[in-house]
Amino acid sequence: MLKAVCLDLDGTLLDDDKKISPRSFRLLDNLIGNGIEVVIATGRHFYMASGFLQPLKRDIMVCANNGAMSRFKESSKLVNVEYINNSKFLGVYNKALDCGMNPYVYVDSFVDGYHLAIKDGQPPKSHFEENIADKKIATDSIRYFSQIDMNSLETVLCIAFLDQKEKIDEFYGLFKDEHNLVKNRYFVPNGKKVLEFQSEKADKWVAITNYLKSKNIELSDVVSFGDEFNDKSMIKNSGIGFAMKNGIDELKSLTNNITEFTNNEDGVYFELKKLFKDVLGEKNGL
Repeated sequence: MLKAVCLDLDGTLLDDDKKISPRSFRLLDNLIGNGIEVVIATGRHFYMASGFLQPLKRDIMVCANNGAMSRFKESSKLVNVEYINNSKFLGVYNKALDCGMNPYVYVDSFVDGYHLAIKDGQPPKSHFEENIADKKIATDSIRYFSQIDMNSLETVLCIAFLDQKEKIDEFYGLFKDEHNLVKNRYFVPNGKKVLEFQSEKADKWVAITNYLKSKNIELSDVVSFGDEFNDKSMIKNSGIGFAMKNGIDELKSLTNNITEFTNNEDGVYFELKKLFKDVLGEKNGL
């Protein structure tokens, strides 16, 4: 019997306009009301993920920054946090400046009072905003490097880069043998490429499984949805793992479960409605 639902955001629950449909919100609210655990698992920062989920007034766990931080949506209660080791962070940060790269340094705003540090002179925006029109970061949540003692930063969740494929791949090559950092690379709609560095302990699936164990939920009772490579562990290890119809082929090759519809067609909604028909019953509006 399914007891939990784990959902990625971008390319999965969110459509390409970065919106979640009203019927998806209603369905999730009904599932939670019927005792089903809903977990959001995303590469985005906690405050950004929570913003997309604002209409859902439920204190669900949001596993943010690919597992580097998890908090409850409404209360902001901390579940887990994994910072990048300071020396590892400085190794990437200083090399980036030497190479003329533009780092986006995401920190724990609950400790530091701001979300993002960027290079002096850069537009005050996140790397997400550089390539996708979505929820904008508040400018008062951004600091320039000159305003911070970067050498003493101990609360870095992620250091990200957005650039042409060639520059990203070249910079990645400098750290490809560094085993104490998690490195994620992916393309964005404008053809540029993103590279993100995180703590070696940051893992979506580890954070999720630890939480589910605390709720006495077996992994065989979990259904997960994702579209990208960073959803691999979630899709492979859940009782039922769905790759989105619009997902990458590498993820689709790991499962026999492909959503009938894309993220722009409410793919998650339709699969959940089928899976939980006995729980939801014939409810109006669903």
